[in-house]
Amino acid sequence: MVDRRTVVTGLGVFATSVASMAAETLENRTSAVHGGTLVIDGLDCSVPSESYVSWLRAGGVDCMHLSVEDMDGRGGVHPFVFVHERLDQLRGSMRLARTVRDIWACKRDGQIALVLGWQGADPIGTEPGTLRAYFELGLRVLGIAYNTTNRYGSGCLEPSRGLTADGESLVEQAHALNMLLDVGGHTGEQTSLDVIARAGGRPVICSHTALTALNANKRNTSDRVCTAIAATGGVIGVLCLNDYLARNAANAKPAETTPQAPLGVFLDHLDYLRRLVGVDHVGIGPDFVDGQDLSKPGAWPGDRFTPDMISPGDDILYSEGFESIDQLPNVVAGLRERGWTRIEIRKLLGDNWARVYRTAWGA
Repeated sequence: MVDRRTVVTGLGVFATSVASMAAETLENRTSAVHGGTLVIDGLDCSVPSESYVSWLRAGGVDCMHLSVEDMDGRGGVHPFVFVHERLDQLRGSMRLARTVRDIWACKRDGQIALVLGWQGADPIGTEPGTLRAYFELGLRVLGIAYNTTNRYGSGCLEPSRGLTADGESLVEQAHALNMLLDVGGHTGEQTSLDVIARAGGRPVICSHTALTALNANKRNTSDRVCTAIAATGGVIGVLCLNDYLARNAANAKPAETTPQAPLGVFLDHLDYLRRLVGVDHVGIGPDFVDGQDLSKPGAWPGDRFTPDMISPGDDILYSEGFESIDQLPNVVAGLRERGWTRIEIRKLLGDNWARVYRTAWGA
């Protein structure tokens, strides 16, 4: 369990690995994950820092897709300024990646590559024509709506509403810039399907979600949307945020925290998705949050989250055994025990994300 207030200091989630990995040294554990594979954290909300870079390295991660919109409370270009200033401080440890070639260059140079994305298009506000400017600042992944409806489409709280006329224009602009569109999860079902219908041969992703078929939380993604994403050649990243793995309208108690799910529940979602769409369309998008003050007012706005979606109070839980990115070797060990092959694990850890990035962004 991680107290939201401790997320600011980065304490409480740097747990040591357990079970079958316990006897291995950190070097061996990381090698078990890495093994020459390009390892990509498909969605993370953690503030770039030396401590988080060390956690990424401990997990064998080469590249992190960062949700940049929450990095600075002022919105607009300020989060990009914040991230670029952080990268200046982390020179030699982490740098911005605008292409897959950049990601591989970072790996070669022993640095963590940082890919920037938005979970929703709200930061654009009433100026959809400014997307080009954000692209030049490094934005490469674009979501449409974060739980609630905006001028471009609907969120998961209004799943039956589709893409708006402004949303259609935004999708066209994103395509022109070779940006990767990110739907499902926070974005409503019909809006997601509308974006996918306009893919025109381009891959579409869901960077981080759990599966409605296994847990009927309204934030999760249906088989229909997952299958449609896979049909574009895209990838669905599975998150390890406990509420989305285990909390739903049938079992949620408004005043109580959801009991922590074991690692096996997270692995169940990976297994299910592999059976549903094939291993070529499965990734990991853990949605870790480190360095942000989630206890501050408005961090979990009531108009975007309902009591059956997330737990109340000061606790934020990830699945047991995968509570921080340094515990990624536990996931690998669990998948091996379930019969995943080395090639399948390589695809899950990074090959699939790299393929989609390359296809969407071009050379």
